[in-house]
Amino acid sequence: MRIVGCLARPGFVVNRISKTLNQALPVRILQRVSRALPLPRRQEATPRSSSTLLENAYEAVVTDVRRETTRAVTVEFELTEGYRLTYKSGQCVTVTLPIGPTLFQRCYSFSSAPDENRYAVTAQRIFHGRVSSYFYSSLRVGDRIYIDDPMGDFVLPRTHPEDQRYVMVAGGAGIVPLYSLIKDLLGKNPMAEIQLIYACRNQEQAIFHRQLLRLEKDHPGFSIRFQFTRKAGDGHDPYRRLNGDKILSRLSDPASALFYICGPYGLVSKCTEAFHAAGIADSRIQIETFSSPPARLLSDELRPRSITFLPSTVLGNTVRVRQKQVETILETARRNGVNIPQKCTVGNCQTCKIRVKSGMVVMDEPNSLSIDDAKSGYVLGCVAYPTESLVVKLPNT
Repeated sequence: MRIVGCLARPGFVVNRISKTLNQALPVRILQRVSRALPLPRRQEATPRSSSTLLENAYEAVVTDVRRETTRAVTVEFELTEGYRLTYKSGQCVTVTLPIGPTLFQRCYSFSSAPDENRYAVTAQRIFHGRVSSYFYSSLRVGDRIYIDDPMGDFVLPRTHPEDQRYVMVAGGAGIVPLYSLIKDLLGKNPMAEIQLIYACRNQEQAIFHRQLLRLEKDHPGFSIRFQFTRKAGDGHDPYRRLNGDKILSRLSDPASALFYICGPYGLVSKCTEAFHAAGIADSRIQIETFSSPPARLLSDELRPRSITFLPSTVLGNTVRVRQKQVETILETARRNGVNIPQKCTVGNCQTCKIRVKSGMVVMDEPNSLSIDDAKSGYVLGCVAYPTESLVVKLPNT
C-alpha cells in the first residue's frame, strides 16, 4: 500500500508499505498528521529545460484522441523510428508535452493492455490544470509528444494472475489503471472472476462506462456495481455508501480474493480499514491513491526553513541556504544552483531521491518510495517540504 503525505524522520519514514493505515504509522506520527493544515497547492507540472526533459524520452505521434466524458480523454500514440515500449497493465508513463515554447511533464496511467498492440493513456481534466486541460482540449492527431519508460508497481501478481479471484474498487479517475488490469486479466482468461465497484459522480462521468458494460456482457465472471455519489449532496462524504463491510459480505470467501483499490485517499483509506478489520492479509491488498490525504499540518510548521546540502563526495562543497518561501527541497536546490537529478517532478520516478541526515519533512502525494528506502531516511525532493532545519545528502551524479 502507498501511504502519502506523512511526516518523516530519517530511519522512520513511512511511504509505500504493505500495511493498513493504522498499522503503518506510529501513534506519535498519527497525532501529528491529525492536527494539520493542507499542503500548499503545487503546480500540476513544472516546466523544465528541454535538454533535461528529453534526455531519455522517446518521440511519439498522437494517433487518436477520444473524449470519454466531459472531463476525461484517452490519447493513443505510436513511438517514432520503430521503438516499442514494454509495460505492465496498471503502470503509468511520464508524458512530456510542448505547450507553447515550454515543455511540461505529467504522469498518466495506461488504459490500454499490453496485448492490445497499441499504447493509450487516459487523463482527467483538473480544474485550472494547465497540462490536463491542454491534454483534453488542445491535443490533436499528428501532434508530437515525448514518452519516458513505463513505471509503477500497481500491477498483477507475477505468476498465474488469471487464476486468482479479484475485488477491485475504483473512485473517479482511479478506474484507469484498473481498466487496464481488467482487460489484461480477461485477455488471459475470459472466465476470470473479477468484481468491480466503481464510484463516480454520475453515469455521465463514469469513464469507460460503455466499455465496462460490454466486458460484463461478454465475460460471465466479470461483474460491475456502479456507485454514483452525486446523490450524496453537498456537505456529505461522497463515498459514504461505499461500505467495505458490505463489499465483503457479498463474497463467499473474501480471504482468498486479491483486492485492488485506486482513487481518492478517502475511498482508499475507508476500504483498506474495513478489509483489514475483516482479516484480509496485507499481501492481498494493493492500493494506489490519486489525491493527497487530508493532512492538516500546523501552520507554523510550513514556513521557510534552512537546508544544508551535503556533497556526495569528499571533493564536493557543502551548500547552506535559507528558503525565501515555502517550497520543496528540489525547488530550493534549483534556486541555489544545487544539482539534484530530476525527471517527472511529481513524485513518481524517484530520480530526485535524496537522503535526510537530520530534520523532518512532510511529503506530498504521490510518492513512490519503497519501504526499505523510507526506513533508510530517503525522501523525494520534488514532493518533500521541510518542517524544520534539514541536512540532506546529495545523490551521486
